[in-house]
Formats: sequence, C-alpha cells, structure tokens
Amino acid sequence: MKIDITKEQYESLIIMNGIASSVLGTLGDSMPDTNYEKRTNEMEEIEEYFLQYAEDFGCEKFTEDYKGKKVFEEEMHEKHIMTVIDDYDQLELFNGLANKLAWRDFRRDHSKKEIEKMSRKNGDYFGPEIHSYEKKYWDEFKKYEYERLEIEK
Repeated sequence: MKIDITKEQYESLIIMNGIASSVLGTLGDSMPDTNYEKRTNEMEEIEEYFLQYAEDFGCEKFTEDYKGKKVFEEEMHEKHIMTVIDDYDQLELFNGLANKLAWRDFRRDHSKKEIEKMSRKNGDYFGPEIHSYEKKYWDEFKKYEYERLEIEK
C-alpha cells in the first residue's frame, strides 16, 4: 500500500507522532508495570520509520542521526513537541486544580443531604452547580497563575 501526502501533512504527521511518543514515553517511565512501556517502544519504532523519510519531504531540519537512527533534532523537538506538551500540562493542571478545589468549596457550602438531593434531581450531574466554583479558580489561574496560591496552616 502506498499513501501520498504533502510536505505539510508529513510535518503534521511526524509532530503528532512525536507528541504521542513523548506522552507514552513519560507514562512508560512513570508506570513501568503497565502496557505503556510496550506501547512506547512501538511508537518509537513508528517515529523512527517516519523520520527516515524526512529528506524526501524536505524536512531534514527535523531530524538528526543518533546511534545510527533518525531521531527528532533537539531544537525541533523542543519547538514542535515540548511546547505542545507543556501547554497541555499547564491546561490540565489548572483544570484539575480548579475542579478539585471547586468540589472542595462546593462540599463546604452544601450539606451532604443537599448534595444528595441535587444528585437525585440532576441524575448525578453537577455541571451547572459546580461551574461557578470552577470559574472562580480558572479566572484566578488565568490572571495570576500560581502567584497567589498558598497553603495555610
């Protein structure tokens, strides 16, 4: 089978593959007793396969040789892969914190009985109720990031 793609599609493909490979690599390193390690190795093989065609697509700037293999050139890896991963990590951290803190505040403001009543009424869906609590934190993180985040004793 042969697939024809443009230079732009090739660039997108190797960048997407690099992002996936980096994410799986991190999970494989952090959670070694899972399937992530195997998937990391598979993704690295796919990455190496795609990168060997970089010159054919005029994309040799993306690659360098390392121990006889084509790998992402370090600066390109930082620019095209790590920036996406860093942005995603930041967004997920803020979303996770906003959600956890919102639920904490929500539980402080409502009794267990009130929450159970809301749960029955809304079929366990708390989106509208929790949104204003989360928004407070999203606004805070957007404006100040971590500057005002403190742990009180």
